[in-house]
Amino acid sequence: MRREVAGQARGVWDSFRGGHAAARALAVADSRSLVRSLFLASAVRLEVLPAMRTPRPIAALVDQLRCTRPDRLVAWLSVGVELGELGCRDDRYGVRGRRARALADGDPVLHAHYRSMLDYQAGVYADLATLLRDGPDEGRPDLREHASVIAQVSLAAAPFVVPFLARVVGEVSPTAALDAGCGTGVYVRALLDADPSLEVDGVDVAPDVVADARAGLARDGLSGRAQLFVGDLRDWSAPAGRRYGLVTLLNDIYYFRESERAALYERLATMLDAGGELVLVTMARTGSIAAAHLHLMLRCQAGAASLPDAADVVADLVHAGYAVVEQQALVPTEPFVGVRARPAR
Repeated sequence: MRREVAGQARGVWDSFRGGHAAARALAVADSRSLVRSLFLASAVRLEVLPAMRTPRPIAALVDQLRCTRPDRLVAWLSVGVELGELGCRDDRYGVRGRRARALADGDPVLHAHYRSMLDYQAGVYADLATLLRDGPDEGRPDLREHASVIAQVSLAAAPFVVPFLARVVGEVSPTAALDAGCGTGVYVRALLDADPSLEVDGVDVAPDVVADARAGLARDGLSGRAQLFVGDLRDWSAPAGRRYGLVTLLNDIYYFRESERAALYERLATMLDAGGELVLVTMARTGSIAAAHLHLMLRCQAGAASLPDAADVVADLVHAGYAVVEQQALVPTEPFVGVRARPAR
């Protein structure tokens, strides 16, 4: 036994003495985190975890997945067991880890987070050599192909944005509001909840996302107070010349070219009532790993998407004829800001 322990100690020493020991130890930790993320992302894509809330035998999982290589399935399940995300007893596999349990219960934000890792996040880094040689408007078609997942991932910010919106609605008291780039409709709902008498329009460029949002509003009996439209904000017009006491741009200004943003603010100003406000929420370009990662993904999309600096948001609004009413950090640990502005007229 002493000889085995000594041999193991010697192996550990030899594995680190030839290079940067601390960096190699960190690399091992990184690889474990990567494997966990890859396992959970693949489990989301397989849509297998909900059925595993009750432990299932391998034969049932083979049938569910129409698996023709059960040996590979067992190997994949074994990864989950070693990670602690799955448990195995009497040859039955079930969810065990906190993340796996939340995914099995259908947490939408967590589901989108892990799904996005395989769908488009990892691809930016894998294809970077090619992306660095693209033309001005070339890049990954993420926004077109993964609009629904991207919209779901953005819901992670909702707990910070919704109270901000509720306060603004209470102070401005609009009779009608426009959610410009409404996505899943989560903020349409937040506006409706903030004032039972408020009517809300929403517009988004993604037809599938708008269709899903409409269906959700209809299921909850909110269609009478909300209308959702498919359109591009750069040329979309409000129905029948309708004007709004509040227009919101939430987590979407970065999809517009930097050179187009001031003109977009000017266009939205024409839709505002006297005394109405534009509310803009966005991640700023610098200040966190998450911000830098998002900026890279945006830059690698087809088109010219990019995160703005907070100072640039204010400068563009002023250039477009607005007076900034308030600028607030919404997330304590991230450069995530909310800005209120009124046309200076």
